[in-house]
Amino acid sequence: MLFQTLDDKDDCVGIYYQNQLLFDAEAFPADLGFTWKYAPYLRDKNIEYASLYLEGSPLSPVLPEYLQDDWEDISKKLTAFKRSLSIAQVDMLQNCFFDLVPQRFLVEFCEIKNKITQYVLDKVEKPRRYNFYQHTAMMLGDIAARPVAIDYRKVKSYLGHPKLGGYARALLSCKPCVEYNQFGTKTGRLTTKKGCFPILTLSKDLRGVVSPQNDFFVELDFNGAEVRTLLGLLNSPQPESDVHEFHLENIFTTLSTRAEAKVAFFAWLYGSASATSLRENKSLELFYKKDQLLETYWHEGTITTPYGKKIKDVSRHHALNYLIQSTSAELAIKQALKLDHLLRSKGTGSHLAFIIHDAVVLDMKHEDVGLLPALIYLMGSTNYGHYPVNTKVGLTLGGLEKKEYEIWTR
Repeated sequence: MLFQTLDDKDDCVGIYYQNQLLFDAEAFPADLGFTWKYAPYLRDKNIEYASLYLEGSPLSPVLPEYLQDDWEDISKKLTAFKRSLSIAQVDMLQNCFFDLVPQRFLVEFCEIKNKITQYVLDKVEKPRRYNFYQHTAMMLGDIAARPVAIDYRKVKSYLGHPKLGGYARALLSCKPCVEYNQFGTKTGRLTTKKGCFPILTLSKDLRGVVSPQNDFFVELDFNGAEVRTLLGLLNSPQPESDVHEFHLENIFTTLSTRAEAKVAFFAWLYGSASATSLRENKSLELFYKKDQLLETYWHEGTITTPYGKKIKDVSRHHALNYLIQSTSAELAIKQALKLDHLLRSKGTGSHLAFIIHDAVVLDMKHEDVGLLPALIYLMGSTNYGHYPVNTKVGLTLGGLEKKEYEIWTR
């Protein structure tokens, strides 16, 4: 049955269902089936989310004119309410939206949202990758519902800094939560929404202002994610050593340091001919069989990744780069989903704090430290073989220190 959520914060439980506003999760009907967007209090229910049918595309081109007019009118009222609350300096993270606006507006808004939801479900084809979108949306929605613990005193200490002052002012004015857009890039890499905490672009010098909600942070990060994904696409074994040391020993004959090998690889991958020599380019072409990969995954300007994601209008020059970036980005999300499931099913309150490119940051309780070996193993266990995982621990995001152990399973 069709319904709409009234807020997306975990402790602001409320839905609109058959002309009723319900605020008690225990009183929710058993036949809830379809709504527009995920909210954390729906986690254990079997719900279809119509917004995911659009795969990030704008809503307006999909809707008929009469629904567009209705949506435009109600959106103006919603904007006016939000503007008024902002002027009144109401903290929307500490208050439920449905407590701050008239119930007649909530009913009107949800009725229009029901019509839009039903139209999209009826007229837009369900994506083949819907299940992946749904699990990802739920994980990211749970992350967004948890406020980031920011030390504002530390942030203010940077206001006069010539380079970091602008970043500090942005942190003071942003919404203290991380809201990801899972459809924000062509390749599938996550972006963050404007106005929220900018975890993906946060200066390393300012990471020390972020603390865990529990006892400590653990960062799990792949060693050479994009290189290893490329090896995986070729069905080649994963080296146990650092991937750039592997290149230095097995591919390059004119380079002498790991740093040079790393620069040469990424210059080749990203098509920067001036950054590396013709000889080094040829060595990489021979080893990684670029033509073979493009023949498999690139047809008539469209990349189709092993996970079924299609990226259109890609030139041959950028095709390999897009293939690797997209596959690596989705692989990182899939690994994060595994960690999220383990923490929710076995943990005592530890949770995913952030996904930062190829790294996953966990907010851990001391009681769950026994789960770390399993978490590290899951992170490194991919469908392209075992990826070595760098493990860092710290009391702030900026204080993460590398641990001198790795979990290996043969």
